[in-house]
Amino acid sequence: MSPDATRPSPAPAPPPQAGQPDSSPKPAAKARTFGQFVTFAAIGVANTAVYYAVFATLNHWMPYLAAHVLGWAVGITVSFLLNSYITCRTRPTWRAFARYPLSGLVNVVGSGILLYLAVSMLGMNEDIAAVAAGVLVTPVSFLLARWAIDSGAAAPAPGDERVRAAASRG
Repeated sequence: MSPDATRPSPAPAPPPQAGQPDSSPKPAAKARTFGQFVTFAAIGVANTAVYYAVFATLNHWMPYLAAHVLGWAVGITVSFLLNSYITCRTRPTWRAFARYPLSGLVNVVGSGILLYLAVSMLGMNEDIAAVAAGVLVTPVSFLLARWAIDSGAAAPAPGDERVRAAASRG
């Protein structure tokens, strides 16, 4: 028998007392959120390509603003479906779909404000400022998109906890 085998094992940490927050780190939750953010960003890049493909194709047959609106509508729909299934791992609902464009609206307005400030007040190059503004607002867009999808998700039917378990996996 080795000397380690006779040593008593350390006692487990006591659970937090009632009313006190659990201060233990949650690395699994942080890793899950980071993974979701990376997936959200990758879907955003793919979504930009979808938007542009639709816009460029339709722009040959209709006015460019109409092509832009249709490209945005297709893009937001594809983004919602991909982020529901892949990022949040939940089934999409109409309620979540109705909330989802809010994240895109915040992205456009927030990045527009940052773009304006960077160019007019800091004298940045417009192209660099546009990329920087987009990068800076992406975390907020992610949080809003995840809120829209998760808060609009349907509760699983009684006895069907597989949906919730699958949705909570990272």
